[in-house]
Amino acid sequence: MQDRKTDRRVNRTRRLLREALMSLVIDKDFDSLTIEDICDQADVGRTTFYLHYRDKEDLLLECINLTVDELVAQISSVSLSDWQVFAVEPESGPSLHNPILLIFQHAAGNASLYRLFMTGGSASQTQGRVREIIATAVAQYLRNKFKSEEVAINPEIPLDVFTNYFAGSLMGIMSWWLEVGMPYSPAQMTTMFQRLFFPGARIMLGVVFP
Repeated sequence: MQDRKTDRRVNRTRRLLREALMSLVIDKDFDSLTIEDICDQADVGRTTFYLHYRDKEDLLLECINLTVDELVAQISSVSLSDWQVFAVEPESGPSLHNPILLIFQHAAGNASLYRLFMTGGSASQTQGRVREIIATAVAQYLRNKFKSEEVAINPEIPLDVFTNYFAGSLMGIMSWWLEVGMPYSPAQMTTMFQRLFFPGARIMLGVVFP
């Protein structure tokens, strides 16, 4: 029973610190934030903060990891038939279950966090980790779907090269989109990204549908 109470207190403290960071970065630059700012916002002592995190970057990385985990969970159940990455979308626009659309929608719904780790400063140290998470998730997704849905793949380039190029391209165009205030909808960005990126992807991956 005591362990459960301790776990609840730990989870509550970490949640309060994450929420404090996210509320502060809406109006204040991450580089100028101090541990004291975050603790005051969360009503948590500095000593307590350091029981849970090394520094503010460690706290930020947890926020990012949880956000990316949420995104991965959303797209993990998408069938290959809904992942229309190997063909141009119809004029009606992308499927509601299209994982690229889900990514852009997720970025729009968490714009402050996405801008934070994509637009430079100390927070940009997390970009490599985010790119790795995206590339790994896409690689695993493709392997599972190609195996489970009997889609042949005979890539001309290694899959890790493809997935990292995909992650870099997606993060690059998303970073620009967020910086300029999201002038196009997530659906429009999905269609444009797919038309730019995926015509050659099917060839490079050697995808053959039965």
